[in-house]
Amino acid sequence: MFVNFFVAFILVIVFNSTSFSDELSDVLYDAYNYYPDIAKSKKELQISEKDLKISKTDFLPSVDFSASRGKDISKTFPDTSNRNITSIDPSSFDIDVTQPLSFSKVLNLKQSKNKYRIARLSLESTTQDVLLKASKAYYTVLKDFFLLDVSKKNEENLKKKLEATEKRFEFRDVTKTDVFQAKARLAEAISKRIEAENNLEISISDFKKIVGRDPKINWFESNDKNVIKSNPKDWSKFGIIPNTPKTLKEALRISLESNPEYVTLKLQHLNSKIDISKNNLSFAPELSLTGSVGKSLESSRAIERKDNYSVTAEVTVPLFNKGHNFLNLSKSRDTAITNLKAIESKRLELTHQIKSSWKKISSTKASIKSLEISVDSNLMAVEGVSREAGVGTRTTLNILDAEKELTQSESNLVNAQYQLIINSFDLLRNCGILNFNYLGF
Repeated sequence: MFVNFFVAFILVIVFNSTSFSDELSDVLYDAYNYYPDIAKSKKELQISEKDLKISKTDFLPSVDFSASRGKDISKTFPDTSNRNITSIDPSSFDIDVTQPLSFSKVLNLKQSKNKYRIARLSLESTTQDVLLKASKAYYTVLKDFFLLDVSKKNEENLKKKLEATEKRFEFRDVTKTDVFQAKARLAEAISKRIEAENNLEISISDFKKIVGRDPKINWFESNDKNVIKSNPKDWSKFGIIPNTPKTLKEALRISLESNPEYVTLKLQHLNSKIDISKNNLSFAPELSLTGSVGKSLESSRAIERKDNYSVTAEVTVPLFNKGHNFLNLSKSRDTAITNLKAIESKRLELTHQIKSSWKKISSTKASIKSLEISVDSNLMAVEGVSREAGVGTRTTLNILDAEKELTQSESNLVNAQYQLIINSFDLLRNCGILNFNYLGF
C-alpha cells in the first residue's frame, strides 16, 4: 500500500510540474473560436440588432424634399400685340414631413426587442452546445488514453506470464494446458489493445472535428522508471468535475430560468400574443399627420412668388380587405396556442432530462466508491495468487483469472469516472449554465 501511495505521489509531482497536455479551458476556447456555428450565430445576432435599430427609427417622421426648375415658352396666333412670345422660368421647392400615428409601431418595437433576445439566446445555446461537445471530446480522448494504457499494461503482464509459464513447462512444473491458457489470454489481451487503439483514433478524429486541431495529450510520457504509466485512481487529477446545483429542486429551478431553449419558447409565445394585438389593430382606423412647406417662382417680365403651407391629417378606415384580417387574427391565435403547448412540452422534457442526469450522477458516485475498493482488492488478489502459485497451491489459470479481473475492474473504474464527468456536464447544459463564467475560465 505504501508503494502505491509513493507512486501516486510521484505521479502528482511529475504531471503537475511538466506541461504535457491540454487544459480543458484551452480546448473550450479553441473550440469556441473554431466551430463555424458560433460565427453563424454571431452574424445572426448582428442582423437582429440592426432590425431592432430599424424598429426604433420607425417612430421618426419621414422627410421628403423636392425641387424643380424649367422653362415655359408660349406663342400666340394670330399676332395681336407687339410681343407674341412669352417666356417663363418656373421653379419650385417643397418639403413634406409625414408622421404616422399608429400603435402598431410600439408593438413592432416590442417584437424586435424579443427577437433580439431570442438571437442572443440562440448564440448562448450554440455556445453551450459547442462547449458540451468539446468537453465530451476532451474527456473521451483522455478516457481512451487511460483504457489503452490499461490494455497495454495487461498485455505486457500476460507476455511475462506466458514466458514464465513456458520456462516452467520446460522444467515440467506446469502442463501444456497451462501454456495454451496463457497464450489464449495473451491473444485476448492483444485483441483488447487493438480495440482500444481504434477507439482512441476515433476519439481523436472527433476531437479534431470539434476543436479544429489534434489533442495535446501525452500524460503517460515520462523518462522516470519509477512512474507507472497509468493508475485509474489518479483519474481525478485530470478530470475536472464541475460544480453542479446542490439539490435536484435547485437544478429544476435553474433550468426553467436559464435554459436558453426554454426561455426562447417563452419569448416566442410573447411575440405570438403581440401578433394577436397587431392583427386586432387591422380592424382599427389609422391616422397620419403630414406637414408641407413649398415655394414656387415664375419669372418672366415680372417675378411672381407663391409660398404654400399646409397641414393634413389623414384617417384610413379599413372596410373590406378580402377577409385577410379575420384569417390573420385566427392564425395568430392558433400560433399562440401552439407556442404555449411547446413551452409545456419543453418543461416536461427538461424535467425528465435533469432528473435522469441527477440519478446518473448519484448512482455513478456510489459505484465509483465500490469500484475503487474492487481495484484495491484485485491488486491484493493478484499478489496473493502469485505467491500461492509459487508454492504450488494455485495454478496458472488462477493467476490469469486474477489478472483479468484486475484489468476489468480498472477499466470499469475509468469508465465510471468518465461517466460522472460527462453526466455533470450534461446536467449543466440542461440547466443552461454551461458557460465560461460558470466554469471559471
